[in-house]
This record gives sequence, C-alpha cells and structure tokens, in this order.
Amino acid sequence: MFKRALWGFLNTLFHRGGTAPALPLDFNKIRSVLVIRPDRLGDVVLSTPVYASLKKSFSGVEVTALVDRAYKSLLADDPNVDRTLVFNKRNPIPLIKNLIAARFDVAITLNRKFSATAAAMAFFSGARWRVNYKTDEGAWLYNVQIPPREGVQHETQNNLDLIRALGAKNIQEAPRIFFNPEEEQKTQAFLKANRKHPERPLVLVKPGTRVPAWGWKLEKFRTVCERLMESGRAEVFIVCGPGEKEMVDSLFDNPESKPFVLPPLSLKELAGLIAKCDLLFCNHTGIMHLASALQTPLAVIFKHGQIERWGPCHTRSMIFEERNGDFLTPEEVVAGLDKMLP
Repeated sequence: MFKRALWGFLNTLFHRGGTAPALPLDFNKIRSVLVIRPDRLGDVVLSTPVYASLKKSFSGVEVTALVDRAYKSLLADDPNVDRTLVFNKRNPIPLIKNLIAARFDVAITLNRKFSATAAAMAFFSGARWRVNYKTDEGAWLYNVQIPPREGVQHETQNNLDLIRALGAKNIQEAPRIFFNPEEEQKTQAFLKANRKHPERPLVLVKPGTRVPAWGWKLEKFRTVCERLMESGRAEVFIVCGPGEKEMVDSLFDNPESKPFVLPPLSLKELAGLIAKCDLLFCNHTGIMHLASALQTPLAVIFKHGQIERWGPCHTRSMIFEERNGDFLTPEEVVAGLDKMLP
C-alpha cells in the first residue's frame, strides 16, 4: 500500500502529459531492449515468448531480461536472451548501477497491473521509451502506455500484446526452456540411477503449494500416488518445494508404499526431469508452467485463479476444478490420469 501511494504521489507531482511516440516504434533506431519481469516462477516462464518474438521481429536488437535472482538459471541457455540482470530485494544497489550504466533504448514492463518494483527498475534504466500497460500510477514514468485488451486472455498474450503494439510481427506464442548438452546428460544419468521401473510411465507429483488453501488435500494426493503404484500403471516421483520435505515424509510414512522423493534440486535440474517425464500432476502453482514450456503432459488441480489467464498452454493437459469445497475424489483424478498416460 505504501509503495502504491508513493507512486501515486510521484505521478501527481511529476506527470506533465506530453506527446506519446507514434506506434509502432522505429526499431531501425533501437539496439537494446530491457524486458522487466521480477516476479514469480510462472510469470518468468510465461515471459519467454516475448524474448523470442523480439529477436525474430527485429534484426540486431539486443535483449536483456530482468528477473528475480531465483530464476536466472531458467534463461541461461535461451538463445533469445543476450543478457540477464537479477533483482535481489535485499541488495538492489548492484542492479541499479548496472541499469544506469546500460543505457537501454527501450524498457518494457510486462506486469498488467502496476508494479512499483518493476516501475523503479524501468526508471533507473534511463530508457528513452518506457513501455507498460496504461495505469494511473505509472502515467508519469511510462511514456508508452498501452491500453489493456478487454476481457480475460492468457498471460502469454497479455505479455505479447505489448510488443505487438510496438510493431513486432513475428510472434512466437509458446513458452520455452532451453538446456545445454551437459544438463541433458545429467538428467539422463539421474533417471538411470533412480528409476526402479523404467518400463512404466513416469509421473512427477507435487502435492505442496505456496498457499495451503490453494492446494488439494494432501491425503488425496497420497491416495492417487498409491493407486498409480499399486496398479503398476506408473512409477511416481514426488517433488518437494522449499520447506516441504518434512510434510512429504510425514504424508508417505509407510516405507513399503512410499514413492521416490526427489532430493533437493536446482530449478533447472527439476525442469530437466519434467522434460523427461510422461506426466506432471500438481496444484495450480508455478511448476505447472514449466511443463507448458517443456511440452510435457500436465494434470492440474485448480482451486483458485482464472484458468483462461493462468491455465496450461501449448501442451496436452487436463484440469480438475475444485472451488469452494472438498468434493473432487481421488478416484476421479486417477481415472483422468489414466487417460493421460501412454
């Protein structure tokens, strides 16, 4: 609330109106573009089509991505990202110095709603053209404000609409994560060492979620895993998010029926396993967007959020909705997963 009030005050103090540049922008005079998205995992994954679309639409443009430091590795091998800057909220000074020194031509903030953090990064970039969706708070800072499209559309399209307005024609709509050969070999070696039933389809299951109220009951996840393993329909690996190891160990307390619990992995290592599995089953959380970017089949429990905006995209998927209640049974989910498995 304080940050939004501050930016509202700055808008009142500094906004003087003025003439916005004619669109589309003349990219013959633009050599460097900063794309700002210092948000959560899913937001970063769904921004990857923007980098590809900029590269394919404007020859010679240098694309820099600004993301939270936790997600830098996801862009390390992306051929459409020339440079990645990281946001560290505990020490933003090095980033601010890099932004001031870079002298970007264009800075694009992808947030549909006003973000004070992203706006500050756009300000320090010193870019001649600062682009965002039209908001009252950002009127003094963003000199290219794009009116948002009416209605609900997928977040990838919200991101791409900004660069469409700037003149991008060669639009790449699918999110994508890239790996180097060493990472591919490491994933293969991990699977070879840890799979007990390589003849069965491999299902990754993540029962945890950032907000417990947004997650399906943990006991139901356990039942689904047990049914898949007992029937021989699939081999199950459990994914633990940060701080979830104790929860998972207590959930699967029977050693005889306990699936393999993945050790702590880097985000890129986890993405590599998702790329090689036959199905990811999880709540509506950031990890599901990795599956979309890797074209891995996906089954998702949706208890919150707009499916049209945040649902799976560009991969085979099945959505189980359970809102305002506790009515979705493990039997229904097992039947759905069975249809998804090869």
